[in-house]
Amino acid sequence: MDALDTKGKEKATDDALFTERLEMLFEQCLGNLRSFADREGRPFEEVRRRMAELHCKFLFGGILSQPSVDDHRERVRSVLEKVSREFESLETLAGVQSFFLVVNPHDSDDQGFLGGTVAGREFWRGHRGCGAPGAEAFKAQCMRITTQRPTAVPVQAILPTVQNTAPRKAPPAREIKNELYAGIRHALRTVSGVRKAEMKWTNHAKLVVYKVRINGWPDNIPVQNPSVLSSTQNKLLLELLREGKLYFSRLEDGSASETNAKDEVSSEREGEDAIFEDWLSEGTEGAGYEAPAPQDDSTRSSPAPSMLHADESQGMSQADNAETISTLKRKRVED
Repeated sequence: MDALDTKGKEKATDDALFTERLEMLFEQCLGNLRSFADREGRPFEEVRRRMAELHCKFLFGGILSQPSVDDHRERVRSVLEKVSREFESLETLAGVQSFFLVVNPHDSDDQGFLGGTVAGREFWRGHRGCGAPGAEAFKAQCMRITTQRPTAVPVQAILPTVQNTAPRKAPPAREIKNELYAGIRHALRTVSGVRKAEMKWTNHAKLVVYKVRINGWPDNIPVQNPSVLSSTQNKLLLELLREGKLYFSRLEDGSASETNAKDEVSSEREGEDAIFEDWLSEGTEGAGYEAPAPQDDSTRSSPAPSMLHADESQGMSQADNAETISTLKRKRVED
């Protein structure tokens, strides 16, 4: 027992000394790299990075090299066999059964690989429609799927030297129109404070109901709904909205009150005109005047004196009423 403890301590001491000597070697290599950088006239960080790249290339050179088709198949099969053994080990440890099928739809000579536990593989081989025909059917299904989608990146192109970027497509007209609708609606509701405010596309003057007005609408674009406008016009309006050149602003209280005052004065004048007209009609009909009944020619040629007197009085009252109305109107205009 003591001998084992002594050997363990000796091994630990040897490991510590080995690590210390390895660190000393590393420091010595760094010193050599500094000297090499000074002689070459290059920065030390560049030389150290290049040395690390060479070391990585040495470690992973076999992986990064371009493999042949046979080498690629052997490596894939090696990985699959390792995974299959892991499933078998899982059966031993946890008692679970499993199987898996792998096919290469890009290789016409590939017959597939069946892995997993013995029970799982036997189940696949003995099940109706499975086995080799099932693998072929699965391979055909994978080929149909790959024709509908972009092909997978091959192993050789995992580390490309040049990255190809496809140009970004312009958004469709429907997307531009919907974004314009949403942007205008959001801006209007934000400025007006009305949660359900809607844009008056064909008559911007109606925005006064929200006490706002729109600014920056281009003169060369008609005041129409985006569904009527062209995609170019909608795109221009959307760009102006994003840049803040098309925006809403609140109406000043003075201008709003002035508009309301004008409406009130107009209503008041219309009411006064109606009163004057009613007064005139009352002055004409209120004196108990009735239109004379139709008469024959003899009677019409010689009217009675009382009728003439009534006509003269009625004419005087109408003249007085008209003069009074004109005087009141002049006074109202002067006020």
